[in-house]
Amino acid sequence: MERYLIVYRGSTVDESEGPQHNPERWAAWFDALGAALVDRGSLAHNSVEVPSRLRGPKLNSTSLSGYCVIAAADFNEAVRLAEECPVFDEKGSVEIARLRDPAS
Repeated sequence: MERYLIVYRGSTVDESEGPQHNPERWAAWFDALGAALVDRGSLAHNSVEVPSRLRGPKLNSTSLSGYCVIAAADFNEAVRLAEECPVFDEKGSVEIARLRDPAS
C-alpha cells in the first residue's frame, strides 16, 4: 500500500456563499475510509498564500482548508476514496499526492 496526501482546498466557512460546514458529514467520511485512513489530519481556516518572499500574503479562493493521509493500492484507488470527500459539498476541491517513502 502506498500513502497519499489529500489536501482540501477552497473556503468552507463563508456562510453567504452556500452550504455550511457539516462536522457530522466529515466524521462519517473519515469513518467510511476505515483502515485506509492513516492520519485524520486537520481542517484549517484563515489560510493565505505567500507567492514569494517579496510579495506579501494574499487571500485565495483555493487556499488550504485541511488535509489527511490515506493508504491505497494505487493512485486510482486514492482518487476513488477522495471522491466522497465532503469538501466538494462545501464548494471546495482536493489535491492528491503520493507520498514518498522517507528512506528514498
